[in-house]
Amino acid sequence: MDLGKAHLGRLPNGVKDLFGEAAARQVWAERTLEATFAGWGYSNVVTPTIEYYDNLALGVDSQVRGMTYRFFDREGHTLALRPDITVQIARLVGTKLFGEPLPLRLCYIANVFRYGELQSGQQREFTQAGLELIGVDTAEADAEVVTMSVVAFQALGLREFQVSLGQMAFFRALVAMGPLGPVGLARIQEAVNSKNLPALRQILREEGLNGEAGRALEALPSLCGGREVLAQARRLSPNQAAHIALDRLARVYDLLAVYGVADRVILDLGEVPGMDYYTGITFKGYARGLGFPLLSGGRYDDLISRFGTALPAVGFGLEVERCLFALGETGRPLSLPPHLVVGGVWGAPVLALVQELREKGLRVEMDVLGREERALAAYARERGARGTLISDGDGRLALVEPSGRRAITRETLLAEAMTWQS
Repeated sequence: MDLGKAHLGRLPNGVKDLFGEAAARQVWAERTLEATFAGWGYSNVVTPTIEYYDNLALGVDSQVRGMTYRFFDREGHTLALRPDITVQIARLVGTKLFGEPLPLRLCYIANVFRYGELQSGQQREFTQAGLELIGVDTAEADAEVVTMSVVAFQALGLREFQVSLGQMAFFRALVAMGPLGPVGLARIQEAVNSKNLPALRQILREEGLNGEAGRALEALPSLCGGREVLAQARRLSPNQAAHIALDRLARVYDLLAVYGVADRVILDLGEVPGMDYYTGITFKGYARGLGFPLLSGGRYDDLISRFGTALPAVGFGLEVERCLFALGETGRPLSLPPHLVVGGVWGAPVLALVQELREKGLRVEMDVLGREERALAAYARERGARGTLISDGDGRLALVEPSGRRAITRETLLAEAMTWQS
């Protein structure tokens, strides 16, 4: 349908342009996370924005499938914009990287698309930054990835945050004791996740889940806190699989203490997210005062096998825009303005000086409009520059600052400029 000229120059709901300070903050956050991931040995992968829908639908829950942008190519194949990157990495590993030395440490920063309700801190196109540790099923791997979620928040400058750590394997051990179909399982999962105890009790009765498993499931929303939660859950555990799941979670929590991040983590056995691919630990990261997660992740040992070789894996995805929203005005100040604006009559010597300044990390703009000195100084002030450098073409330089104008040599300028970097 042709929408006509009424939409010319406008954007659809849920997407936006970034420029100025907002663009700089976004780029800074992405570069900060990329450097943080690299410091732990994670290598970048880049996946396509568009894939066959059937690939992307594997592993995501019905809610995410319902929010996926779908369309047809000229051959009639159903394509989609990626709503999640973990599934893409599972496909990549299962079909192309399965022969590489293990474990694989992979990371990404990319846009994803979900046609959902617009919320604070999230649009329909948003940026995910995440990592995946593939090929090893140990508590040590789980602890590394959970620790990385804390490290990522700290690298961005978030101070008041918490990671809620659960164990999907414990939940699965409980529901396996009842004759549950997909609908009943989804209803219980939703009630536990939302900590809706009255609804959970009613669903358990309707699904015929009583006895030890029913009592344990009913207790899940309240099993939230420190290490004492594990002892409480152990008393409710109705089978060996539940005990094994708790043993694994206890080991992960102990390793988080070794990493020095356990004070940032709260155990929450009512943390049972809807993504169908989670098989072990699950976790979400929250900032103080915000009711939505900034980060989510967990172990997904069965997903890669849907595309090829079976490999265990654990990872997380962080929503960059939500983190910047949480930071608000307390985020790291970004020096967007140039340090120096250069005008006057400039030739090769001045250009060589400018290049040397840039190599030293300074931001330098060249005047390409031929403005006279007063107009150029006014422009520099508007841009927030430290000063204006004027060349007379005969090798003489002048530095115009808010405090006044003074002659300056090349050597003095280079020495002073090194003190300008923030």
